[in-house]
Amino acid sequence: MLGLRMLMVAWRLSWPYTLTPWRSPLLRWRMETFGIQGPDGRLLHAEDLDACTVLRFTFQHRRALARFLRWAAML
Repeated sequence: MLGLRMLMVAWRLSWPYTLTPWRSPLLRWRMETFGIQGPDGRLLHAEDLDACTVLRFTFQHRRALARFLRWAAML
């Protein structure tokens, strides 16, 4: 049941950009405030994020993202 609630939180946060989360202004802004860095080590701004960067970030931080979704599903 918790897994379903986590999925619903992820869906709600990415709506209406569920299939293209790298276009979501909210998610791009949150990644920018997280301090995501480019390949050259400089901090990236939200408008600099592309699909590859978002997917790499998601894969590298999957445990922290799952922990956040678990926390959000408990509220």
